[in-house]
Amino acid sequence: MVAANNSSVMLQTIMFIVNQSNFQDTSSYNYYYLDTETNATRCYGIYGCFELTKPWTSEQRPVSYFPEDLEQIEPRFLLYTRRHHKKPYIFDLDDDNIIEHAPMNHRKPIYIISHGFLETGTIAWIKLMTHELLISGDCSVIVVDWHGGSSPPYTQAVANIRLLGAITAHLIADVASYTNSKGLNNVHCIGHSLGAHLCGYVGYTLQKKFNLTLGRISGLDPAEPHFGKTQAPVRLDRTAAKYVDIVHTDASEFLLNGLGIVEPIGHVDYYPNGGSDQPGCNMKTYQHYIYQEDSFFKGIRKYIGCNHIRSYEFFTESINPKCSWYTMSCSSYEDFLDGKCFECGKHGEKCLKFGYHGKSHYDQLLSKGVIMRKQNHLQYFITGESTPYCRAHYKITVKISESEKSKLHRGEVGQLVFIMHSTSDGKGFKSKGAALKGGYHEPGQIYSGVIATDEVKNLKAVEVEWRYNSSILNPLTWRILSTPRIYIDVITIEALEIGKTITVCPKEDIPLVSGFSQLLIPSYC
Repeated sequence: MVAANNSSVMLQTIMFIVNQSNFQDTSSYNYYYLDTETNATRCYGIYGCFELTKPWTSEQRPVSYFPEDLEQIEPRFLLYTRRHHKKPYIFDLDDDNIIEHAPMNHRKPIYIISHGFLETGTIAWIKLMTHELLISGDCSVIVVDWHGGSSPPYTQAVANIRLLGAITAHLIADVASYTNSKGLNNVHCIGHSLGAHLCGYVGYTLQKKFNLTLGRISGLDPAEPHFGKTQAPVRLDRTAAKYVDIVHTDASEFLLNGLGIVEPIGHVDYYPNGGSDQPGCNMKTYQHYIYQEDSFFKGIRKYIGCNHIRSYEFFTESINPKCSWYTMSCSSYEDFLDGKCFECGKHGEKCLKFGYHGKSHYDQLLSKGVIMRKQNHLQYFITGESTPYCRAHYKITVKISESEKSKLHRGEVGQLVFIMHSTSDGKGFKSKGAALKGGYHEPGQIYSGVIATDEVKNLKAVEVEWRYNSSILNPLTWRILSTPRIYIDVITIEALEIGKTITVCPKEDIPLVSGFSQLLIPSYC
């Protein structure tokens, strides 16, 4: 998608400019290639000391800064509960009994949410996620607002999250003293971009300093610049918590226009739509969105980071989902689209639920012994281009007829579009149309692929349309004396979410004529 790539280039340019906007004393950073040890450690009271030597400065991050002072970062920890859902309780970091005085139930689920670069803790997506979490159950949501440290230059913000991770870890360690034997099993850190790595630092600090292990971390498109191709403890890793799940939505190297980390780093790594070029993030369909924001500049910011922000939009929708949100394990997204991985396995081990409810599903499979904790699961699925993003998956297998009419007409170049129906007469609920990858369709050949559209729970029939592709440059696609058509023998539809397969056929070998749809039902076979 050209426009989506152009938007990432724009964001890269902005990041470069803002990285040059602040000058920092040379005592505050280290250049890897200078191999200097001068002022290589700086301490921040009870939160510990931080170094700039390896692995914090390396070939992958040749420039590394110390975190700024607390007075500059001005972190705030905002507590939301069902009783305090409008006006949050603000933790006093100087209070020796900070957790005891907080109006929270320590035995209920506790969520920590962290924003990323150039954001604040009161940004709209965090408010919406907090709202959805409070709807899902009685819980406490702690928002890490580090807006004072998320400003340019980017390299400084990267450094600041190390200190913020340590501060947050101290706060959560106090929580553990009130949870009895549960430890931190009920604590879940959710972070976007730089916030994802901040969650990693929370986990590492808890382990190293307090001998505690965080229950769960959800990394929402963890930032790639300064973190790609590094290792723990520099970046978020599966070792940072008992369960780490990652949502990759802008997964390509920064120099190739990506903002999110590419490599799998969690117990489960989700790659919606292949992990990049998200539907709806191209110029044509997203342009109108710019002007519907609260301000033009907010719209611009959302547009240029469209792929990157899809991660928290998808995750937020998964908290109180309106559909199943199933994902499938596969070696690659291309194989997934070709239908080569369209099975959940004997014990359902290849299909995992996406997002918020993914851990409970993962734990069920783990308890049955059908998956191993040391395994890394690469999960793929398809979304819509606008909210609601959740879609159901269907594997379509089409056999082109070998009848005399079909052979005489020969093959055609085009695309098949499918609409799922809940009734055999086509008068009931039906899905939106979804198309298979186009190409040449030859008599007697079989073609298959995966599409995603609305979930039809009682699948009874399929409406099919043939869209003919003609090119003035290709004489083989010209149809002057005949109408573009294709003869279908049989179509098999496998519905993943409802676990149902139906086989349908056209009535009396009637061809599909370009531009006209036809209802295919099982009784015609």
